[in-house]
Amino acid sequence: MNNNPTGKRNIWNLVLGIAFLLYGSYRIYDYTVTIEKDTFRLILAIGFVLFGIYDLYKYYKGSR
Repeated sequence: MNNNPTGKRNIWNLVLGIAFLLYGSYRIYDYTVTIEKDTFRLILAIGFVLFGIYDLYKYYKGSR
């Protein structure tokens, strides 16, 4: 008999993690191909990517 409780995965962490990662990656790509350089947009895009990675980490860590 297994007495270890399994962690419950929150599907929203997966969905939001993928969404933030894709959006942030697109914004970074858009920043690299445009002539107009706005540092605030770059910082915000990096924040989206990092938050997406964090959400995905929370999702996969929740299975243990």
